[in-house]
Amino acid sequence: MGVSPMGPTGIVRPLDRDPAVERRDRWLCPALGVAGLAAAIGFAAATGAAAAMAADTMLLVVLALAWLAGSAWWQPRRTELPWLVPILFAGLLILCALLAVRSPAFFAFGWVGYPYAFTLFSGYWVLIAVTATAVGQYAGLIAIGVPSDALVFILPIGIFVPVVVAGWIGVVEDRRRRRATAELAAANRQLEAALAENAGLHTLLLERARESGQVAERQRLARDIHDTLAQGLTGIVTQVRAAERAADDPDQWRFHLGRVESLARESLAEVRRSVQALRPGGLADSQLPAALAALAERWSEAHEVPATVQVTGVAGPLPTAIEVALFRAAQEGLTNVARHARASRAGLTLSYLDDVVLLDLRDDGVGFDPGASATGFGLAAMRQRLRAVAGTLEIESSDGQGTAISIQVPRTTAEE
Repeated sequence: MGVSPMGPTGIVRPLDRDPAVERRDRWLCPALGVAGLAAAIGFAAATGAAAAMAADTMLLVVLALAWLAGSAWWQPRRTELPWLVPILFAGLLILCALLAVRSPAFFAFGWVGYPYAFTLFSGYWVLIAVTATAVGQYAGLIAIGVPSDALVFILPIGIFVPVVVAGWIGVVEDRRRRRATAELAAANRQLEAALAENAGLHTLLLERARESGQVAERQRLARDIHDTLAQGLTGIVTQVRAAERAADDPDQWRFHLGRVESLARESLAEVRRSVQALRPGGLADSQLPAALAALAERWSEAHEVPATVQVTGVAGPLPTAIEVALFRAAQEGLTNVARHARASRAGLTLSYLDDVVLLDLRDDGVGFDPGASATGFGLAAMRQRLRAVAGTLEIESSDGQGTAISIQVPRTTAEE
């Protein structure tokens, strides 16, 4: 895979993201080197100098071929050991210089340093590699005794032009790299800002959902107090006054006192029902996993259908509203199984994940069409209660295939 625009150390050229381009560069440079060696040997054979080549010259040719073949293997892996690339490139220049000293015919092979310089190196290292290649070529010409007047013409073409081209490419590439790095940094900053904004909006939505649930619960409690408890207390006050007025009539006094006791018991029952609605009795003295286990046990005994409860993850404290919503959903789900599913077994799975709590209810009953039953009061009530805690409910069922209900609620550890 590719690396960053700067490369591992800023020395080697990053691997191209296009595999076709990388394969082309992998074989193009060795092919040019082999062509240069073949041309040099052919020129030596045509001029009759091939027979005069010593064994050490042929050994250098073999080493050059081995270097070219090896480059086809390590060139695609250059980013793994970037410090090794300049050493190997220096070895190529030494081979070129030694061959050029042995025979002027190998001067053409030295030009292979230029394509390798542009392929292997990055930024201003291209300029250094090209300059080293050009200086080596020029030194080889001097070593083989090229006349000085010829060197005057070769100097600008053989050294200045490649160096200027390499320098221009290095500057352009450095600017492109800096611009790409700046654009990447700006994009990262925008992404971080967007993520932070989304996280804030998500938190705000959760808070609004919880606040809406709290408002609805407060309104329900207010209605209960107004319709039951307040009326009961008013009746008690009325009966107490009536009992005071009937202090001289024992029968009427006992009658009004009995009414006071009856109204007080009724009011107490209403208070208990309101508290029960706020936190079900199964959750009064236990955490949600234990409450679900007790619920499944009671349901199994009542309906003679095995019901299992499985808990995964690390169970932890949840806000009361979330525990109540999940417990009520399990109650409603098991009630629906008992009424409609004709199942032989049922199962509850409570999963504590990092950010959410999942509750899955499944049975092996007759199943149903979720679309046709979407208007059922029980499911609608479950969805409404779950929406109050930013939860979702999904149903999967079909005729004869049983039913699976999946509930997901965002997990928080702070009590409301």
